[in-house]
This record gives sequence, C-alpha cells and structure tokens, in this order.
Amino acid sequence: MSPKRFATLLLTNGLLGLALLAAGGVSALATMRVVLTSQDVVVPSLLGKRMPEASAIAARHGLALRLEGKRNDVRVPADQVVLQEPLPGSTLKAHRGIRVWLSLGPRRLSVPAVEGESLRTARLTLEQAQVPVGRVVEVDSRVEEGRILVQYPPAGNAEALDEGISLLVSRGPAGADYLMPDLIGHRADDVLEALRRAGLKVAEVRYRTYPGVAPGIVLRQIPAAGHRVSLRTSVSLDISKAAP
Repeated sequence: MSPKRFATLLLTNGLLGLALLAAGGVSALATMRVVLTSQDVVVPSLLGKRMPEASAIAARHGLALRLEGKRNDVRVPADQVVLQEPLPGSTLKAHRGIRVWLSLGPRRLSVPAVEGESLRTARLTLEQAQVPVGRVVEVDSRVEEGRILVQYPPAGNAEALDEGISLLVSRGPAGADYLMPDLIGHRADDVLEALRRAGLKVAEVRYRTYPGVAPGIVLRQIPAAGHRVSLRTSVSLDISKAAP
C-alpha cells in the first residue's frame, strides 16, 4: 500500500471514530437530560389489586411494575397485591418501577386429630404440627378427667388459626356437693380425718401461734362455713401451734 493511500485510510477511520464518540456523547447527554427532567409521580395504591389491573394503574401514572414474589396473608385473598414498594403516596420519578408481592391467601394448616387424647398428649401433638392451642374449656363428663371431648376445627386441613384450636376437656363426673361445715375451734386431727373421708383435698396447711389457743386447733378455713363445695374443691387451713 502506498503511503498516500495509508494516510487516507487513517484519516477516514479517525474521522469515523470521532463521529461515533460524538454520537455517543449526544446520546448520553440526551438520556441524562430525560432523567433529570423526569417528573415526580405520586405512587398509586396497588394493594388488593390483581396484576392486570395493577399494571394498568401503574402505566397510567407512567410507572412500570415488577413482581417480586408471593407470601401468605390471612387478610388479603390469593393473587391480589399484598405489599408494594414504594408505599402509596410516596413520590417516584416517571418511568421507574414499583415492586409488588402477591398474596397466597391464608396459610393452610394440617390439624391432627386429638379427640380422646389426654390434654398433655394433645398439646404435644399440636405443638409438633405447629397448630397453636387457643381456648381450653372444662366440663363435667363421665369420660376420664383430662380427656379431649371435642376439638374445633376438626382434624384435616384448615386455614391459619389466629386464635388457635379450641379444646373441650373432661373434668370427670360432677360428683356430690356439700355445704362446708364450721371447722374453726375443732381439733385439727379430727378435721383432717373428716375431710379425707369426705374426699375433699386439703391443699394447704399453715401453722401459727395464737394467744390463748392450745396447739392443734383450727384457727381459719377456706372455703368458709356454709359455702358449697365438691370433690374438686381445695381446702386451706390455719392451725395453731405451740409458742416458741
């Protein structure tokens, strides 16, 4: 190649490179100008909307929409927007995107069958199944004390339980009721034996000195005389003791 032709090619390529650089600079400048002059847009609320409607609303505000994922929610039905970023009412440059998450609806639980089990065993079974225990109600029943009579919801699949599962538990037969006698002033040994024969439980016995009263005498009783009690009632007694 002759020196003259080489010089011509070099000059031509150099001018072409400068032209490309200039075009790139103009494009970048134009892009920057668009970004800097973009209007601030108030972000609309897309909460509770399905994707087609949410996309249309975003487009009317000059914004794009981007689905980020899905999550369980007890309040928002499935396939509706449960969360968005930025939040409604905030500002965003036009042509930017709103990130949204769709609801999967309430989390489904597999509720095990615990009817007929003891309350202790039922609690362990439900804990392993990640089912919270809510209300526990005791009723008189011929069934053994502490057995689960009814559960709600029943065994099977159920939606997430905000208040937990409800259990109806037997507290055994009602048994006979008694009127509490006046035990104060009686010998403690005789009182304790009488309560044992009647099937009443003595939950607490406290001993204390009392001026003028011999040791071993009932000073105080709970429940008081005249109260109706049953085999499930616990009795507390204060008994005199010798002065130190």
